[in-house]
Amino acid sequence: MGVRKYGYLEVMEGLRAGRVWVDHGQLIDGIEVRLVGRSGGGSGATLGGRVRARRGQPLHLLVTITTASRPNYHGELPKLAHVDVIKGVVRGPAADRDSWRAPDTRVVRSFDVGGRTGTYTLRIPVGPVTEPCYLRLRGSDGRRHGPGLLGGDIDPHGPIAHTPGDGDPWLDIWFYTNPIFIDVES
Repeated sequence: MGVRKYGYLEVMEGLRAGRVWVDHGQLIDGIEVRLVGRSGGGSGATLGGRVRARRGQPLHLLVTITTASRPNYHGELPKLAHVDVIKGVVRGPAADRDSWRAPDTRVVRSFDVGGRTGTYTLRIPVGPVTEPCYLRLRGSDGRRHGPGLLGGDIDPHGPIAHTPGDGDPWLDIWFYTNPIFIDVES
């Protein structure tokens, strides 16, 4: 999580600001995400933040991943297999706040990172941006995935549901990040 120093108040401030990622199964030791302009200069934004961009402006995600360095609580050393970039369009308040679907959200890029260890950075081109949206990441050990609930066009590497009453959480482990929002100016 995005805290600048260790302490209760710092952790709560990081949660409130959305600088959060979660890991199910100790898949990675750390992840840092920053959205920046084409040159990579400027401060950009990190998880929970916002970037203002001109319509048509190309952006880049800089994703620094530190792979798992010790066995998880299941006794295995997890290995990250792929990272997905998920993009969702922001069009204002949802018509149905109880719906679990975001109709214009989909996996837009997937990266095979199997075999990489230690700390490495992915430089992911985004754009050109044309409308307000958000970007978030997820990754998996790749042991159990396939077309997601909404189909392969939307989610080609999604989690596969376990048979009710027969789920083993160690068969597929994932990480997820909070989004970074992009406000588009004409």
